[in-house]
Amino acid sequence: MIEELPTRNDLLVPLKFKRYYEVINDRVRIFGNCEVTEKKFEMFVSSGEFFKYLIGDVNIGQALYNTPKELREFLLSGISPEGWKILWNIPDEEDERENES
Repeated sequence: MIEELPTRNDLLVPLKFKRYYEVINDRVRIFGNCEVTEKKFEMFVSSGEFFKYLIGDVNIGQALYNTPKELREFLLSGISPEGWKILWNIPDEEDERENES
């Protein structure tokens, strides 16, 4: 159920879990629908780091060391940070602040 997402060119490369990437200058745009929420999600990473990960010489944490683990998880599983909150019943920071009041 990938909705039409805006792209800058037609050179989109499919990844597993119905995600795609496109290279934009020195960055890589990774996008698709979250496997849990089915909402569109996109992230940007350094192209050098991304291609280190794709080659497979190092693990994702070593390759994408400047990318938060919550975003790396989207690349691995297709689940966005919002999807993980739903799966693990993690309250939003706003909900936590309201409960403290």
